[in-house]
Amino acid sequence: MATRKTASSASSSTPAAGPARPAARPRRRLDLVLFGATGFTGRQAVRALLRQRPDAHWGIAGRDLGRLQALAAAQVPAGARAPQLIVADARDARSLQALARRTQVLFNLAGPYHATGDAVVAACIAAGTHYLDLSGETFWMQRLVREQHEAARAARVKIIPCAGYEALPFDLATLWAARQLREHAGEACASVRIALRFTGPLMRPQDLVSGGTAATVTELLAHDDTDCVRDMACLLPPDAPDAAGTARRNALHWLPRHDAELGAVLGPTLPAPFINPPVVLRGVALRNDPTLFSAGFRYTEGSDMASLLPGARHLPEALSLPLQWAAAAALVAPVAALGASIAGPLRLQRRLLGPLLARLAPRRGSGPREKALDALGYGLEVFARGERGARFRGRVIAEGHPGYRSTPQMAVCAALGLADGTLGRNGLDGVVSPAAGLGPEAIEAMAAAGLRFTPGP
Repeated sequence: MATRKTASSASSSTPAAGPARPAARPRRRLDLVLFGATGFTGRQAVRALLRQRPDAHWGIAGRDLGRLQALAAAQVPAGARAPQLIVADARDARSLQALARRTQVLFNLAGPYHATGDAVVAACIAAGTHYLDLSGETFWMQRLVREQHEAARAARVKIIPCAGYEALPFDLATLWAARQLREHAGEACASVRIALRFTGPLMRPQDLVSGGTAATVTELLAHDDTDCVRDMACLLPPDAPDAAGTARRNALHWLPRHDAELGAVLGPTLPAPFINPPVVLRGVALRNDPTLFSAGFRYTEGSDMASLLPGARHLPEALSLPLQWAAAAALVAPVAALGASIAGPLRLQRRLLGPLLARLAPRRGSGPREKALDALGYGLEVFARGERGARFRGRVIAEGHPGYRSTPQMAVCAALGLADGTLGRNGLDGVVSPAAGLGPEAIEAMAAAGLRFTPGP
């Protein structure tokens, strides 16, 4: 009997072949501007920037100069390089154009993105400025793909939505696993399966959800008329082959299921299971590399319910599994009902998802308690299979709260890397997924943001 090959060692330092590095951009006054930085997540982004690159030439932008001044006074310690303060309004095209011309990279924290993001992206493309945001509004990203992808690609600009917890770590983990299989087993990746685990003391389910994520889901349910909630192929390029097959293979697992390899019950990815898969699948399609991903590639993910139950990991399986099933049923009942009615009208989906959001989301103006931000963390158990049966397993560990600590750390790390040219050399231009835009160098670079990739169980 043939022995299956295993890919389990660390990735090579030699990157896969990619597009030639673009010509150097004209030097601007600033490396990075945080637009919409005066909210809670924006303040965390300032904290992340000062931690990672205190000598950066940076700025903060928003509508209210007084709030910008107050933010700088409160967040920037004495002796640190002070940010430039830039007054700009997402609904004022002239101010956006002036803003985009002043920086190498714009990190947009001013949602909801479907309402104002088109103009911000257009200004960045016109100015040759790379762009990142924290959107999970897949219906808006679909519009960006349709209306601005080609212009961004022609301008050699990277437009990277979903550059936080949704969907950067999942997307990078998928690229990492595929590269491991190619390097150590000589096979293209046929499937990736990711189990999300939360770490640290979970005080209450609401502590897992950021206000930005809650707003994303609210906006999507209120304004999406594209069926992106159900169609995981919604972000594929227009000329992608077998889009219907991709959608069918990657249909969401709404109902809880048992994963024998993990010995755990998996529920839908919290807090929004319909954001990461379309982003990952877009990145795979844009790369269009048959040595990396096979034609029938499949991506699945879920939340490890045991990580939501204190002490469940230390119980015998006969006791732990019933508790996990019960927790899954209680937590995802609206989504389970949705799974049973998946062929129903979209308005029914929204009515069923609403109660789930209400149970998980922080109230307006509130968020996780401060002590939860550093205590919480998360990890991704990554399982990949090659087209001829080779297997890879690895783990991604992230520090801090997914939305309020890890997200700004990762997005700022990505933005700074694009600004100094250490990221994106082997990435693609246009409206791209995080991994497709940043390139494989981001796998190691994200250590600065508390994200570590470790082969083996």
